[in-house]
Amino acid sequence: MTDNHQCVMEDGGQVHSNTLLEETFYVTSKKNTYYKVRLTEKGLSLEKDNNGATKVETIVLNDIIGCRCMRSKRKSAGSCVCGPGTSRSQFKLVESVEAYQSYDEFDTSAYLYIYAYTLKKARMKGIKRRERTTITLRFRSFDKYEDNLREASRWRLAIKCLIVGLPVPKSFMSPSHENLESLISACPGEQRKILVLLNPKSGPGRGRETFQKRIHPILSEAERPYDVHITKCPNYAREFVRTRDIYQWSGLLMVGGDGIVFEVVNGLFQRPDWEKALKELSLGVIPCGSGNGLAKSIAYAKQEPYDYNPLLVSALSVVKFKKAQMDLVRVETRNQILFSFLSVGWGLLADIDIESERLRAIGGQRFTIWTIARLIGLRTYKGKVSYLACDKVPSVENLGNGKAYNEYAQETQISHSRSCGDDLDRYSKISESKSFHDAIDGDPAIFDGSFDSCDDNEIISDNITLETEAERRQRLDSFYSATSAKSTYFSTGSISSYHSIDDPNNEDIDPENSSQVMYGPSSRLPALTSEVSNSWTQIEGEFVMVHAAYQSHLGQDYFFAPRAKLADGVIWLMIIKAGITRANLLQFLLGLNNGTHVTRSGVDMIPVKAFRIEPEEGANGYITVDGEKVDYGPLQAEIFPSLASVMSP
Repeated sequence: MTDNHQCVMEDGGQVHSNTLLEETFYVTSKKNTYYKVRLTEKGLSLEKDNNGATKVETIVLNDIIGCRCMRSKRKSAGSCVCGPGTSRSQFKLVESVEAYQSYDEFDTSAYLYIYAYTLKKARMKGIKRRERTTITLRFRSFDKYEDNLREASRWRLAIKCLIVGLPVPKSFMSPSHENLESLISACPGEQRKILVLLNPKSGPGRGRETFQKRIHPILSEAERPYDVHITKCPNYAREFVRTRDIYQWSGLLMVGGDGIVFEVVNGLFQRPDWEKALKELSLGVIPCGSGNGLAKSIAYAKQEPYDYNPLLVSALSVVKFKKAQMDLVRVETRNQILFSFLSVGWGLLADIDIESERLRAIGGQRFTIWTIARLIGLRTYKGKVSYLACDKVPSVENLGNGKAYNEYAQETQISHSRSCGDDLDRYSKISESKSFHDAIDGDPAIFDGSFDSCDDNEIISDNITLETEAERRQRLDSFYSATSAKSTYFSTGSISSYHSIDDPNNEDIDPENSSQVMYGPSSRLPALTSEVSNSWTQIEGEFVMVHAAYQSHLGQDYFFAPRAKLADGVIWLMIIKAGITRANLLQFLLGLNNGTHVTRSGVDMIPVKAFRIEPEEGANGYITVDGEKVDYGPLQAEIFPSLASVMSP
């Protein structure tokens, strides 16, 4: 048995869990080989029996994202009607909604496609990754399609309920329940669509192509309908969420970099009903930008193998029906109030972020190039930094990825780049996730024993096709009604839509004349123009950089705050004073990719609840909030724990 999947076994491989459904399936290409397939509350259990030798493996529930019912159809409709001996390569599968089209009247089977993304170990360095697995269960025990569809629909109903965490209706699981229409209509699902805001110019500018090829198939497999709106100018997404009835959607998915997330977050705080919006709508992000710090931080917090395939891991977060709380930071300058989800920067890293914009076309490598330039021409900035230290901060045994945090421990201070780009195609050998159409139509061998090429030591392959025995069995009397199938099974692609320039409702969005009124929680700090209290620590002098972060990563390869969690109520404030040697600064920048930068001499990282930056009057420089340039001058920030929620794997 492989160690690629989690198993639930006791007493010689027998699965002990409440079995909801059970069926025996066969592999036609192998004699004396059959599978006992059980659906339990833990997942899908496959017990393989080959000449008396048995192996059991479970695809855990958390790895399954969706399932669909299909039936076979002739590819060349209108040609002569062939008998049952027709070559299998002439058939394909269609959803039940397409049953009115010309389908194979000789094949009464109902096919249940189950889509899962299982955690496997890569061949190199034991790195884990998510890989697509499709299991096809062919129900053909009865001589009428409607009867076989009823059996497949029973499995589909149970799987759908388990995925969304609803109780499986036991009355529907009994073979005595014969009403196909009620089985189909009982399937749970979110009726509202996801709002997708796509920035076509983010990062290298491949947002549209990325979404269509890599994200849409996964949303389709999970039957998550969506509306896509293409951003047309800066602050378009901000105005969209500020002015629209966003409650018609089930969540907000941003396709782009951290810039579009910044727009959406601040657009929500320009709504009088900001509190309701943040509570009811979780935020998701598909990393197509140059930084992608939030996407990496979410995956890191949930111990998902993000680096191997960032788009896949992020897309799976969208379809899992799960959410995680996330801290937000209220930022105040002389002229505006903002809400930040990632970081505030002054000095070296802020300079690199803003000045490298001219190299945006090359993607994340722009940060590497500009880092070298700024090291050669190192700048320092005079001013004052004040902060309110945390009384308690989360501790961790070490900085390695995937380590669990301990309970809060007393600690107030820790004394002592590579590119932070996304590199969407850095692993060119990763194949794109196929939609169910691609998986079926593009591989006629799916009916010709594709499992034949699998290693006998492997139970789960990329695609496994099983079927009930060929002999007809009369479990129950056949019946004929299946009128609801046409309206119930639908293609996500057919009800999801793009909206761009042609959308007439977009005409009322005018970012130039947007309202600047900001709502949100009120500040608990002294006014920016007044002095801070004695409980604050103040440092005055010359600084190379001051950077505050509240997520673990500022970019894919930018492991800035190793001890940060999504919702820990802590701002991690890093201060590097003038006087640090270029050698130490280089080691600091090189250590950003693995978190060792915090141990470098001259680098202080302090857990705080609030901080204030006051640059010297009359000087020039950059201050950034989530990578966006703000007014250069006094700024103060404070954290509000668990103010928002994000889509989580």
